Amino acid sequence: MQVQGSLPQTPTENKIETAALPNNESSNDIRRGLRERTHLTQPITTKVQTSSFQGVERKEISLSFLPNADTLVFEAKTAKPILITNEGTQLTTELQQTLENQGYKVIVLTFPQITSSPLKNEYKLAANDDASIKNAIAQITNEQGEIGTFIHLHPHFTFTGGNFAQHFATEKLFLQSVFLLAKYLQPSLNNVSTPHRNAFLTVTRLDGKLGLGKRGNTSILGGGFSGLVKSLNLEWSSVYCRALDIQPEMPATVMAQNILTELLDANIHQTEIGISEEGRTTFATKTTLLKEQETIEAQVTSNDVFLVSGGARGVTASCIIEMAAKFKNKFILVGRSSIEGATPEYAKHESNEGKLKALIMNDLKAKGEKADLATVKRIYNKIVAKKEIEETISKIKQAGAEVVYIAADVNNLSNAKAEFAAVEQKWGNITGIIHGAGRLADKFIQNKTEEDFHNVLSVKLDGLLSMLKVVNIHTLRHLILFSSVAGFYGNLGQTDYAMANEILSKAAHLFKTNHPNTKVSAINWGAWEGGMVSPELKKKFLEAGVVLVNHAGGAAMFVNELNQVYDSQPQVIIGGTLPAPESALSPELKTYRIKRNLTLANNPFLAHHSIQGNPVLPVVNAAAWMADSCVKLFPDFCLYQMKDLKLFKGIVFDGTEKTTYFTELKEVSKSAEYITFEVTITSEGSKMPTYHYKSVVTLRNKKVKLENAAFTPKAITGKNAQNGAVLYTDGSLFHGKYYQGIEEILELNDNYLIMKCKAQAVPQIAQGQFPVTSVNTFFLDIQYQGMVVWVEKMHNNAKSLPLQTALATVYHPLPFDETLFVQIEVTENANFRMGATCYVYDELGTLYLKTEGAAVTVSPQLTW
Repeated sequence: MQVQGSLPQTPTENKIETAALPNNESSNDIRRGLRERTHLTQPITTKVQTSSFQGVERKEISLSFLPNADTLVFEAKTAKPILITNEGTQLTTELQQTLENQGYKVIVLTFPQITSSPLKNEYKLAANDDASIKNAIAQITNEQGEIGTFIHLHPHFTFTGGNFAQHFATEKLFLQSVFLLAKYLQPSLNNVSTPHRNAFLTVTRLDGKLGLGKRGNTSILGGGFSGLVKSLNLEWSSVYCRALDIQPEMPATVMAQNILTELLDANIHQTEIGISEEGRTTFATKTTLLKEQETIEAQVTSNDVFLVSGGARGVTASCIIEMAAKFKNKFILVGRSSIEGATPEYAKHESNEGKLKALIMNDLKAKGEKADLATVKRIYNKIVAKKEIEETISKIKQAGAEVVYIAADVNNLSNAKAEFAAVEQKWGNITGIIHGAGRLADKFIQNKTEEDFHNVLSVKLDGLLSMLKVVNIHTLRHLILFSSVAGFYGNLGQTDYAMANEILSKAAHLFKTNHPNTKVSAINWGAWEGGMVSPELKKKFLEAGVVLVNHAGGAAMFVNELNQVYDSQPQVIIGGTLPAPESALSPELKTYRIKRNLTLANNPFLAHHSIQGNPVLPVVNAAAWMADSCVKLFPDFCLYQMKDLKLFKGIVFDGTEKTTYFTELKEVSKSAEYITFEVTITSEGSKMPTYHYKSVVTLRNKKVKLENAAFTPKAITGKNAQNGAVLYTDGSLFHGKYYQGIEEILELNDNYLIMKCKAQAVPQIAQGQFPVTSVNTFFLDIQYQGMVVWVEKMHNNAKSLPLQTALATVYHPLPFDETLFVQIEVTENANFRMGATCYVYDELGTLYLKTEGAAVTVSPQLTW
C-alpha cells in the first residue's frame, strides 16, 4: 500500500522527539542533559495526606480474556449489501472474497489517500469532505441498493525517528471520513428490514491488544475509532456495532476470517475486541479499594513546574487548587481568555447570570452603544471568564503555590514562546503537563458537521502536540491527560468527543512505553457536577443511576492519582459510568439460531469435572450456556428465571463427542420488562438432530427492581457438623479444584442439609467458552453437590447425577471468594430419585438464588 502525502517526515521543528539528544550539543549541554536524565531515574518524592474522596470511585483498567465467539446463523442472501473501505493491501481483497464466499454482496470504497490496483465493485471517493461523502453514499445507494453493513479497514501505520505524529494528518482524514460516513449511513443502517441484522464495524491494527500491547512505534490515532463505535452503539440501538483491533502480523486470510466471525458474533454486549496470537480480549475494570486521608508518596515537589491547559476554570481548576495546597509547586496556566483590563464595578459583586446580563445591557445603553443579545452575551462571557480565572489564581496563591497565567490558544502555543521562555528563566524547566482543555459539540451523529469534528478533536489532540512541543521531553516528569468515560464507554451525542478522548488514552499508553520513567496518567473522568453537565443532563444521569463526581471528591482523587503506587497504570477511570446501551425490542417474536464450536482444548475447567476418566460438561454449565445465549442478545437485560431445565444427552469428552452445537432461542413472550425464551441445544445426528438440553429462560430488564424474597434459614444444631473438604478426598465427590467449594456441613438430617460454601475464583482463561456472566456455574454446581452428598449419606453410599430443575430464580449474582450458605430441603426421596428445593443465602439471610424442583438420580451402581 502507498498512502499518498503521509510518508514524508514532518519538518524538524514540528517533530515530537523521543530519541536521544542531538549529536551537536555542547559539552555543557550534554552534562546538563545527563543531570536531567539522572533526575528522572532518581526522583525526589513528597509525602502528603489525601482529602476525603466524597464517594468518588477509582477503577483500574486491564485486558480481559474472551472465549471464541458463538456465531448467529443467518442466510446471507437476506442481507443488504456490505460496504467496506479499501486500506490498500491484500486484506481488502481477502475480506471481500471471504464475505462473497458466504453469499454477501460487497462494495468497496477507496479514499483519495489510498492507491491500489482496481478492485471489483469499487467506488473512489473524490475527497474526504462532507459533500463528497454525501454524494458517494447517494450514488452507491442508487446503484447498489441500501447499505446494511459498513466495515472500515484502517491502514496499519507505524512511525519512525520518535515522530509519533508522523501520520496524523492522513489519519485525521480517515477519522473524519468514517465519522461522516456514519452520519450519512445512519438512515440505512437503522432501517432493519430483513432477518439479517445491520452492522457498523471498524478494524484497526494497533497491536491486537487495544493499544495496550506496549509497542513503541504504533501510530495511535486509529484508537479514536473505538470511541466512535461505542457512542454509535448507544445512539443506534438496532445496529450491531463493534471496534476490532487485530495484531498486524496476522496473515490477511486469518484477519478476514476473524472479521467475518466478529461480524456474526451473537454477543452484542462487547463493542471493543482485541485479537492477537494470544486470543480475544476486551477491557475490564476493577474498583480500587481506597482509604481516605491516608499518606501517599508522589514524585511531585515544590520545584516542579506544571504547564496546565484548561486549568484556570472549571474541573481542572478544582484539581490544581487541591494540588497546590498539597505540594506548593508552580503552575503555568494557559487559556484563550484574556484577563487584561479591570472588571467593571457593576460586575464585581454580582454572579447571577440574569442580573449580570441586565447590568451589562444597562451599561451599554448608558454609553449609547448597541445592546443586542450577541453583544451582551460576549461581554458576559468575557467578564465571567476573567472573574473565574482571577479567582483560581487567587486560590492557588492562597494555597502557598506559585502561578502565572498566559493567554494563548492551546492548539498553537508557539505564538507564546517569549512568555514561556520568561517563566522558565525564572522557575526552571517545565517538568509536568496537565492537559485539561476540552470542547463539546453535543448532537447525534446525523446532525454533526466537519466543523464539530475538527473543533472537538483539535483541542484534545492538537493541544497535546502543542504542549509537548513547548517542553523538553527528556526532563518531563509528569504527563497527565484529562480523558473521559465518554471515550471508554461511549456516550450519546458525543461521537467526536469520545474519539478525541480515546486517542488521548492511547497516547498515554504509547508515551509510557517510550518513557517508562515519566509519570503518565490518562484520567477517564466520570461526569462532574457543574462543569459540562447541565441541570437537565444531571437529571437524566441521576435517573439512569449515574453517580456524578463532586468537585471536592474529584479534586482529592486527582491528588491521589499522583501516588507513585499507580506509576505503572497509564489509564484509569475516576468517577461513575455513563448510561448503558438499551435493547432494540422488535414487536414481532423472533427465533435465533447460534452455532458454537465446542472443544475440550478451549475449556480447561473441564479437567476438574471428570467421571470415570472422561471430562463431562456439568449440567449447570449447560444451563448457563442457554441463559447466557439469551442475555448476550439484550444488553440491558439480565437472567431472572430458568424453568423446566431438562437433560436429554449430556456431553462427554470421550473422543466420540460432536464439536459443533446449535442453540435455538425462540421468543415466546416479550415486553419492556421481561423476555421469555424456549431454548434447546442440539447437534447434528445422522438423520435427526440430537437433543442435549432444553429449558425456558426468562430475562428481566435491569431497571426492574426485585424485592428481597422472604426467607428464614432453618436452625443449625451443630450435632452433625463435619469438615466439607473431606468430601473431595474420601470418594463422596469427584470434583477437582475449581469445583471444590463446600467448606463445612453444618446440618444434615432426613429432611434437609445446610452447608457453608465458598466458590474459589477461577482464572478467566480457564473458564473457556463458559465464562461466568449470568450465573456463577462453579457455585451453582456446589448446590447440586450438596444433593449428591445427601444421597450418599442417606442411601448407603449411592452416587447421583443431576436430572432436571423445575424453576430457578436469581435474586443476586453469586460471587467468587465470598462465604454463602446452601440450604437443601428434601421434597422427594425415592429409591432411584431425590428431589429438593435449594436456597443460597448470606449470613444476613439475604436470598441469592432459589431452586425449586431440583432432582438427581439415586444410583447404587454408579462409580466415579
